[in-house]
Amino acid sequence: ALAMDTAMQLKAISEQLAIPFIYKSSFDKANRSSGDSYRGPGLERGLAILEKVKKEINWLVLAGSKIFGQKLVEDFGGYWENYDLWTEEFVPGETVARFLQRESRSKDNSNLKRLYYLWPYFVWSATSAYINFWSLTAYKMELSELHSTNIIIPPHDYQTGTRLVSISERIQSNSSKVFFNNFYTYFVKTTEENYPFLKKHSIWNYIFSGVIDAEGDENGLIILKNFRKELISSEDTCNQKQLITQIDSFINNVKKKGFITKKLFFAIKRFHRWFKLNKDAALTAQAEMIYDLYETYQMYELEEKYPETRTRFFLETVFSDSSDNVKNALIDIVKKQHEKRISKEEMLSLLSNIQSIYHLNEKEYFFLTRLSYPHLKPTDSASLIKINSEGDPTTNLVVQLEDNDGNPYLIRNPISPKEISRLHQLFIETNLRVQFRPEHKFLVVLSERGYIIGGLFHLLTDEQTAHMEKIVVSNRYRRKGISEGLMNELFNRLRDEHIKYVTTGFFRPEYFYRFGFKIERKYSGLVKSLFPKKKDS
Repeated sequence: ALAMDTAMQLKAISEQLAIPFIYKSSFDKANRSSGDSYRGPGLERGLAILEKVKKEINWLVLAGSKIFGQKLVEDFGGYWENYDLWTEEFVPGETVARFLQRESRSKDNSNLKRLYYLWPYFVWSATSAYINFWSLTAYKMELSELHSTNIIIPPHDYQTGTRLVSISERIQSNSSKVFFNNFYTYFVKTTEENYPFLKKHSIWNYIFSGVIDAEGDENGLIILKNFRKELISSEDTCNQKQLITQIDSFINNVKKKGFITKKLFFAIKRFHRWFKLNKDAALTAQAEMIYDLYETYQMYELEEKYPETRTRFFLETVFSDSSDNVKNALIDIVKKQHEKRISKEEMLSLLSNIQSIYHLNEKEYFFLTRLSYPHLKPTDSASLIKINSEGDPTTNLVVQLEDNDGNPYLIRNPISPKEISRLHQLFIETNLRVQFRPEHKFLVVLSERGYIIGGLFHLLTDEQTAHMEKIVVSNRYRRKGISEGLMNELFNRLRDEHIKYVTTGFFRPEYFYRFGFKIERKYSGLVKSLFPKKKDS
């Protein structure tokens, strides 16, 4: 007990100070003043104590880290000698068991319905947590306490922070079948027996999804296939036929359509629950809901690992009632994005093809444009046009804004060398001598009558930085807020390209200060962060 407690305290201190930790303890110590005094527990028992300390400390360190993508337990708490039990630090929140017990006391139908919708989320999250621990042990050990009393899951499906209460009780396990049977029996079946209104016939699909969420597509599917093999080779195959069919259906669906992550899945579910109650929602209202869900469920965090996230979200929500042709075209884009074999320009071209080939309704036009350019607000007036530039078709976003006098103007990329030449002429007319180069990119402003009345040009200096060269607005259209609209549209488009910084020269600094540009030591002119860090409130 003393060795355990000492090791735990020293490890906790070393973690706080971020210094290496080496634990050394004597188990056979000679007493030079008396040959009959106690020397220690002896070699055999001493080594066993040290082995136990090493084993337990490592479990807590590994499970408390994010090496495997999810922190399973909190940091160190203490060692209870009388019970030979490690506890982690205090874990805030209620266990699933306590939450269900408290919430189900109310017999209100709306509350019970809420728990019914939450139950698949609890099963999915618990599966991921227990699979993560199983993976941590190289699939050789599992927790013996696969109960709803041993896990804390946030009560809203858009929250994060699933935690295991204890990892002290473990058993040997090298069988997928044993692991899944234990989890289903102790977590799912026991809970559904206590609360029959939770029961769902498709609950195994949420268990399978938790596996993929924890392990990724490749490893997750291997685990499920191994589970299937063990089911087939078991003696009670007849009783497992339905489960084998469910595994086959799930695997085929993942291969055909790709896997839907937990955040994305429950965001889609929430959209449809809302839309079912608001069938006549305006397009702007639907767009507001889409944007709100994308932000609340923090789906942008998924985009690096799952670049198809946004397209899949639109496909399963606002395009869910589209024709098979439109949906199949979007599914094809999703597959290419998942395999990371499609560029932004290629995706825009494919989306433009959908617009050109198929007869789209107003809703499909509206959301196809917003799928292409995430920065567009629900109330923005915008459309996609397809043009031939030097023989190659390209897609161009046209955004309509209003100046301070209420007059509309358009912002888009130039569609011909003639328009770039006209922009160059505008700079000359305002006494700004500029040189356009092949690597420059342009935005132009058009009046209601179609004349170019302003524009800007910039270039990418690296993967994270763009350099804004110059901006111009025709004399008669100045002081109408057009340059502000143009600058903000540039920032929005750069954000869509995941550009983090915009630099510009130290010319007219007072103008650029208004847009958040500032001086920083590592830049020669001015710089603006497109994704500023949020200040702690």
